[in-house]
Amino acid sequence: MSTGITRKIDALGRIVIPKEIRERFNIKENDYLEFVLFQDGFSIRKYSKIGKLQSLAQELTDTLNMFLKAEVFIADRDRILAYTGNYKDKYINKNISTYLIKAIHRREALFETYEKELPITNQDTVTCSYIDETIVANSEEAGIICLFKENSKVDEQDLKVIKIVTNFLVKYLEQ
Repeated sequence: MSTGITRKIDALGRIVIPKEIRERFNIKENDYLEFVLFQDGFSIRKYSKIGKLQSLAQELTDTLNMFLKAEVFIADRDRILAYTGNYKDKYINKNISTYLIKAIHRREALFETYEKELPITNQDTVTCSYIDETIVANSEEAGIICLFKENSKVDEQDLKVIKIVTNFLVKYLEQ
């Protein structure tokens, strides 16, 4: 697919990515881009540290859901990579809400024991109790893990388990 936009490479090998493309793919300052080589060319895509762990992330959310009886998802800085629970088909690979993006950038850890609105995407909010834990690897925000329960409360045990899983992911990403 061609956009009809061309850019010239400067003397240092730099190229400006057009604003329309940055906005469409949510590319911001300090984001990493990955170059994928083909026989006859290459493509550039946004790089996700957690993205390379997508199958592991899915296994973790499946296990957490089974033992903690909660909805669980793991997202990178833009989209939900792994989800287990009633809303899997609705949220998997969807962009996360501005609320969650800001929580990641602020490196927040949220523990809401009483039901509150949790914006999962910019279009969908769930009323629930929840735990959000930012995943920070090598001093950079990599994503977020979220556990939420509708019609019951998250508790200290849920929080401890989420912290353990977050630490596991951080160690894995830092290898």
